[in-house]
Amino acid sequence: MHKLGEFESRTKKKIITIDLDRLKIGSNNIGDFIIKIKKDQNVDYVINKVCDHAGGRLILKGEKAVCPMHGWELDLKTLEYQDSHMIKEKIDFEYLEPNLISFETMVDSHLVNPFCEKKADEGVIIRWLNHACIYIKFKGTSIITDPWLIGPAFLSGWWLQETSTKDSLELLKSADYLLISHNHPDHLHLETLSLVGKETNIIVGDFKSKSTENYLSANGFTNLHILEFKEIYEITNGFQLSILKSGDFRDDSGFYFSINGQQVLMTVDCNFLNSHKLPVNIDVLMTSFAGGASGFPLCYINYDGQEKLKILNRNRNAIKSTVLDYVKLTKPKYYMPYAGMFNEKAERDLDIKEVNIKNSVYDYENMMIKNGVKFIEPSKNTLLELKNHKIIKRTIDIEFLQKESISHYIDNYKKSFKYNIKSVFDYFRASGFAGAQILYIIPVDDKFDQINDDIVYINFKERVFEKVGYQEIMEFTEGYNTMQMYVRKEIISCLIENMLPWEDLSIGFQMRVKRSPNVYESDFWYHFTNVYINKEHIRYSPLCGSCTIVKQNPILNS
Repeated sequence: MHKLGEFESRTKKKIITIDLDRLKIGSNNIGDFIIKIKKDQNVDYVINKVCDHAGGRLILKGEKAVCPMHGWELDLKTLEYQDSHMIKEKIDFEYLEPNLISFETMVDSHLVNPFCEKKADEGVIIRWLNHACIYIKFKGTSIITDPWLIGPAFLSGWWLQETSTKDSLELLKSADYLLISHNHPDHLHLETLSLVGKETNIIVGDFKSKSTENYLSANGFTNLHILEFKEIYEITNGFQLSILKSGDFRDDSGFYFSINGQQVLMTVDCNFLNSHKLPVNIDVLMTSFAGGASGFPLCYINYDGQEKLKILNRNRNAIKSTVLDYVKLTKPKYYMPYAGMFNEKAERDLDIKEVNIKNSVYDYENMMIKNGVKFIEPSKNTLLELKNHKIIKRTIDIEFLQKESISHYIDNYKKSFKYNIKSVFDYFRASGFAGAQILYIIPVDDKFDQINDDIVYINFKERVFEKVGYQEIMEFTEGYNTMQMYVRKEIISCLIENMLPWEDLSIGFQMRVKRSPNVYESDFWYHFTNVYINKEHIRYSPLCGSCTIVKQNPILNS
């Protein structure tokens, strides 16, 4: 593998001229922009209305601008997003006259791969194996993306909708490269990775936090290839790859392939991939589609049932809007939804399953037809060949793996992990987090009904770590974010013992939280998800299904 170089950036710019006499003191809604005028009638700033979270359009509401896609709020005094501490970038402008300003804006901006060319008269084999796991093969070289093929994810909160095929594990074993988008366990799934050798070639993006590579290194993987974002690499002659980062603050990425002159883009779970600066006229686009992949709002006590349903419906529609944006930006010939084939199968999570309705793959078929894009249904018994910019479908024979025991996994978590208050204190003392955050850890049973061990109080700023009674819990402390976290006892014990990412709790529906003020504590979640994780410990699975899987598939013993 070697670096070829960067994408070329193609941008069309337009000059915008604004007559200040038309504007009032304060925030002004002007087309695609918000312009703030100071009391001396000079311009304070100019910003665009693109939300930096997922690319939605901000709507001016008093001293805030709100994105209807996910409810993100931008404070127009500080230009800071309320739920993330991201700062909105100002647009440079100049005065043409005392009452006239001008600035540049981009009306079209996309990437061009200068190395994209046909190298052989061969097609590209593409197979969807499960969830976000895609198999790609060209001229004898194969890559598998984000392999989650067995077992649960998010500490038993997520389960594959359908079991994987036996031959998918054989493909995993023989793949030349594995490609990991980020450190969430439905993408970086260590139980599935236990089926391959520690010397396996694994490709990841160069995140500043090193969250993904550190995670893999801590688990013994020695042959990691860390790729710079937006650089194009050649894996083998005519087989090119680039990793693009999400446009928001999260450690997440998508994949671009140029294979024999044909372009494939996988957005994975990214919001606002590469700030929506993407290749156009591509052959195949794959995006997540389902929604329901978040503990918000279902795990938050601050919202009643109707509010939660309203937010869930908004979020599902936001996913559809995001997919449509990607289609309009990249102008693909073909579209396939993927990375959403999970379910909450455990009996203790049936209340979540009942309300956490997800989009179906078929919700996107009509959308594609209206936009002149050919729809591909993800199917395990379908092999796709992309050749000369056309896809040929072939039906193949498959055999499914045996179903796994859900209760057995959960019972083994309870047997393997015991709550120890000293370990909890030691964990938080060593975390290095010092924000104005108060956290109560309240260990509970399966249904979050019964408190069944010691409650822990942590004041990170003052470095106070102590045991408290339930009556001592304070909902609000001036100058602090406060979280009361009711969490399944064996799950918080597993997370602390193995230094797992805290988003596993939320995304896996393993907690219920009451917070004050009711805002996203982005500093806390980022630190305990991407920074303070798995540096010395090895992630532990209390029931490794790989032993059973190997017995079913003799080839994996080789």
